[in-house]
Amino acid sequence: MKDLPILELAGSPQDLGRNHGQKLAQEIRGLRRQLFAYLLKAGLVVGAWPVFGALLCLARSFWAAIPRSLREEMQGVASGAGVGLSLILLINVLDDLANNVPRCSGLAAGGPRTADGAFLAGRNLDYPLFLDILIDYQMLFLVEPEQGQPFASLAWPGYVGVCTGLNRAGVALSQFSAMSRDTSLRGLPAALRFRLGLESAESVADAVRTIMELKGTIGNNVLLASASEAWVLELSAHQGAVRRPEAGLITVTNHYQTAAMAPLKGRFPRRPPFSPLSAYYFTEEYSRAREARLQELAQGRRLGPEDFQVILADDRIANPGTVVSVVVRPEDKTLWVARGQVPPVSQGPFQKIRLWQ
Repeated sequence: MKDLPILELAGSPQDLGRNHGQKLAQEIRGLRRQLFAYLLKAGLVVGAWPVFGALLCLARSFWAAIPRSLREEMQGVASGAGVGLSLILLINVLDDLANNVPRCSGLAAGGPRTADGAFLAGRNLDYPLFLDILIDYQMLFLVEPEQGQPFASLAWPGYVGVCTGLNRAGVALSQFSAMSRDTSLRGLPAALRFRLGLESAESVADAVRTIMELKGTIGNNVLLASASEAWVLELSAHQGAVRRPEAGLITVTNHYQTAAMAPLKGRFPRRPPFSPLSAYYFTEEYSRAREARLQELAQGRRLGPEDFQVILADDRIANPGTVVSVVVRPEDKTLWVARGQVPPVSQGPFQKIRLWQ
């Protein structure tokens, strides 16, 4: 099994970004090549350059909403890697522009559902494109900012936001797509919004408070867990609602489940060109089927880390786009990260990593 690469970063926003960019310059350029190659193949009529330019222009619309510290960090990444700032910005806002193309599944269990009562959380991240490079380039960033909580982020070169993370206070966060009619190009991009939530959090409630105070861009479901609790925060650009466990179990996929957010439910996206996933994977029916399967697999027993791994590897939960799979035990800051080399990666072995020991 190939060990997960780990990059430690500390210091000011400029230091974080510059060291990130310098150490991962080759990989950041590799991501740029992959993106451009896809656009070249998909944009047969108008060509790749006009489409790429349009994406860069759209990405810049988010700039005014991004706090200064994150702007400086992204500028540092671009300078360190020797690439344009627009590319780094695009890497961090691509899901906001695509309006949640990814599919994901997750769950958390605690209280009567685990041996010691402490919560466990797990998630699959499913992507429709760039599968090989997302698996090959996946790494763990250990970030110690000048202000706020040190945190770990399971992500990719050039990515300064957080879609899967854990901070040193023992708060875990996972981002999931949610189709919403309430969207905006003038809010804080989702992964950057969630990073600020994780950096500020001593508790799940702290993270929810910070995230809710920040105007967003698209719909998301966010699974937040500590040793003592787990919540799902259902979000749109301007609204949000919290969902809590029932009998120690909570599950999450890609649709809203609270009455407060139901009126904002949006249409599920079409299958992107050349995706290896069939059209069924981009439907609400598939989201609801995974939700039901998570509940079915988790019912009636106590769960440990190995049980979570089996659930995430189930062939009705994982799919040909599963590029990330991780189980988190916040109590002792432990991760189990899937190291499969082909999707679904959750069907490969898991590497155990203990942080801040």
